[in-house]
Amino acid sequence: MSGVPATLRAYVDLSRLANTPTCVTNVLTGCAIATVAVMGAVPGVGAVPGVGAVPGVGVVGRIEPLRAAAVTVAVLLMYVAGMVFNDVVDHAWDSRFRPERPIPSGRISRRGAFCCAAVSLALGLAILGLLSTETLAVGLVLAACIVGYDLVHHRTSLSVVLMGLCRGLVYPLAALAVAGVVDVWVAGWLGGALAVYIAAVTFLARRESEGDAGSWRWLSIVLPLIVLAPAAVVRPQEWLWTILAAAALIAWLLRGVSFVLQKQPRIFRAVGLWLSGICLVDCLYLTLLDQPAAAALAFGCFALTTFTQRYVPAT
Repeated sequence: MSGVPATLRAYVDLSRLANTPTCVTNVLTGCAIATVAVMGAVPGVGAVPGVGAVPGVGVVGRIEPLRAAAVTVAVLLMYVAGMVFNDVVDHAWDSRFRPERPIPSGRISRRGAFCCAAVSLALGLAILGLLSTETLAVGLVLAACIVGYDLVHHRTSLSVVLMGLCRGLVYPLAALAVAGVVDVWVAGWLGGALAVYIAAVTFLARRESEGDAGSWRWLSIVLPLIVLAPAAVVRPQEWLWTILAAAALIAWLLRGVSFVLQKQPRIFRAVGLWLSGICLVDCLYLTLLDQPAAAALAFGCFALTTFTQRYVPAT
């Protein structure tokens, strides 16, 4: 390719566009959490009050499609900003270890990538600001986690906590955006589990990139336990869909584990599977919240992610 198509392809690779459906499913789960908060009860647990009415939402709890679409776009823009800025910061490292990446290969200038990241982040925050002051506040915390991770991830392993928060915060952000309330109990369990899962995956990917995976590979075995933990406290009225979603999720995550525990570990291959598995995590959580239609949509996003990962690098 040459000219504009080649440049577009480079930005697609730079932004890890194949993984963007996982952001959509995160927002879907956040919307479902908002529904739970509005109803004032957690399935199988009992009443837990929501937090924070957002001015301008209208009838608190009514999930408005336009607001859901707006927060989805904002989250996607912030995701792209994080991915692109990551490569800007990692320019020297990628030049040594991943010279095929868009910036070190010369397909995109470092300055152009930085401008793309800055504009994407600014637009994402602007959208959140238009939705409400509360969503902007959470968005600013999310932005701080994104930028903070990109700046320090090669300096300390503790940076994986920031990466986990980048995903875990999407649930309350989406809930506030669409309904003006967030159920702290549900968002805490589901968002916390997702954050720990992402932190663990990021830690494994980091160890492999440093050439020192070693015994840490066995950490991968606990990934299914991490994401299944919320099912102990957030319980659906109908368990059939949850059982099916859990079976699919466990099978997919263990497929990644099989790559990691081979004689010649293929951790980056496993990481791609675990990233697409975020959609299955959301699928499971949506069934816990008695939202089978949304869960089906999340499964469709999973299929889209696995398909696009064949043509666009996941990491």
